[in-house]
Amino acid sequence: MEKFHMLKKTKLIFFLTVTMSLFFSPFHSFAKGKIYGQSKTLSKEYTKYEKCRLKETLLNIKDGEKDGYKCVYKRQKKGKDVTVFQPSAICQKSFKCKQENQ
Repeated sequence: MEKFHMLKKTKLIFFLTVTMSLFFSPFHSFAKGKIYGQSKTLSKEYTKYEKCRLKETLLNIKDGEKDGYKCVYKRQKKGKDVTVFQPSAICQKSFKCKQENQ
């Protein structure tokens, strides 16, 4: 009977030790990394985009004849409108366009 209690205590101590070590070990993995030399991503300039929404669809006339359609899009921020020429009058409602440098 005494061996049974001793074995039970040993298992309990082992279980608590393993549980505590697993509980505290993941926090060490969130340490901040160090970059040696020049970073390829930090020094890179990224292209910024904004949303352009359909403002109006116009008929494009070239040399007195119908030459497709113009889809005029208004930028989300300030800037000139974006014009897309296409053969049909069906324009998409919005798309991501490059931001203008102001």
